[in-house]
Amino acid sequence: MTVVNTGPYEMSRPDLTEAREALHNLYGAGAEQLWGDLLAKARLSGRESDPESLDRLVAAMLAADPVTALCGRSLAIRAATFVRLSAVHDLIRARERELDNPTTIAQAE
Repeated sequence: MTVVNTGPYEMSRPDLTEAREALHNLYGAGAEQLWGDLLAKARLSGRESDPESLDRLVAAMLAADPVTALCGRSLAIRAATFVRLSAVHDLIRARERELDNPTTIAQAE
């Protein structure tokens, strides 16, 4: 899968598609059964795209075997990092816009 990173710092927030791919990378063909079990535990269809759905899936992964839990932990870390970097990126861009505003320069003098 080719991911087009349009978020800050060329990152994207992980989603269910990425979680499924990660499981396939770990377990190969055996991932399909695990994927179905995790979706059932998280009460998801697998087609959701909201951040809360990923959080529910990660919770199910953390409660699974150690390898799946580690995979879930890495997704959780990436999601949290994306949220924090997005907030910092927004603050930096807002400050840059403020400094680029000609009225800001006039007020500083």
